Amino acid sequence: MEEVILRELAKLNAHLPKKRISLKEALENPEIELADGGVHRFKSSELELLKTLLPEKDWESLKLPILIEMNPKFGKGAGRIRGLLECKVVAKLLGKRENEEMILYLPEIAELRARLSTVTEYFFTA
Repeated sequence: MEEVILRELAKLNAHLPKKRISLKEALENPEIELADGGVHRFKSSELELLKTLLPEKDWESLKLPILIEMNPKFGKGAGRIRGLLECKVVAKLLGKRENEEMILYLPEIAELRARLSTVTEYFFTA
């Protein structure tokens, strides 16, 4: 049973990048290769917005896409963001308190994805 779940999770996460890149790298080349062999392109308007939310010294450390971990243990429609800079950006956009980890609920995730649809991505865990 566990093996079946792991296979299904792998299918759900096939859209994830092979390797995340920094905001600085994305500004130079806004494309990443996906695990399924495809290519994903970040919108320049979203990268420009991220530039305004962080000092330039942090552009090399912010990794894209910002991952939203979806797991039933967080509650229905809730997701987790991890990483100091990732949370800093999300907190500024949503008017929340900064932390190294944050749980977002469906309305917040919807707002985040509406503003940063190409630089955020869901991934699923069990």
